[in-house]
Amino acid sequence: MTNSSTRNQFLSLRSRRLAEATREFLARGKSVVRCEDCQLAAYACICQWRPTLDSRSEFILLMHRDEVLKPTNTGRLIADVLPAHTHVFCWSRTEPDGALLKLLNDPQRRCLIVFPEEANEAAANARELISDLPVDGRINTFILLDGTWKQSGRMFHLSRWLEKIPCVVLPEVDGRGYAVRKSHQDNYLSTAEAAALCLQLANEDVTAEVLRDYFELFNIHYLATRACVPPQPGELHARLARLID
Repeated sequence: MTNSSTRNQFLSLRSRRLAEATREFLARGKSVVRCEDCQLAAYACICQWRPTLDSRSEFILLMHRDEVLKPTNTGRLIADVLPAHTHVFCWSRTEPDGALLKLLNDPQRRCLIVFPEEANEAAANARELISDLPVDGRINTFILLDGTWKQSGRMFHLSRWLEKIPCVVLPEVDGRGYAVRKSHQDNYLSTAEAAALCLQLANEDVTAEVLRDYFELFNIHYLATRACVPPQPGELHARLARLID
């Protein structure tokens, strides 16, 4: 488990989106001097505590174009921790990326859409729902629809090219840990929290716990950014530091 300065696919996509943008993205706290990688305030940067892990599972981050530029996005944390196992694409209703379609059609993969329980129920008549992952040599590849809840719902229902892919039913959890954004449902999870549950479902509990720790660190440092105060390192920082060579 090491720290790597290699730019992951999320950072590469964000660079392309910034180059394509025709107007400035005015996020809350736009005047804050931010780290180019983690997008937290320079004094609250988390990059020195970023571990790099291996995994038997892989993730596809299917992102709304606006979400790529939001500093509150947590999908980036998955790409940080699992850079060799996270594929990142902008969503398109009618023109999905060719590399994305190649991943979805790879017979060596078991592709699964991760989406809220109510969406799974609504699609029950049209999609297979999976709660247990068989061991058959295929790579479990979890597709995370990364946007606001309204945007993610639209992505789920309008992507005809996703219609034949089953949905995964995630384990139940008590509460949610995302302190940066508010949702109108207590059981709604952030993208990073959902990814940790996917890893748990795939019996990768250690990797899931590291991702949860990194997500918790992100929350602490983002709230410090909003409060304009440097975060105080504690046991969580020490625990992550021990994973880095």
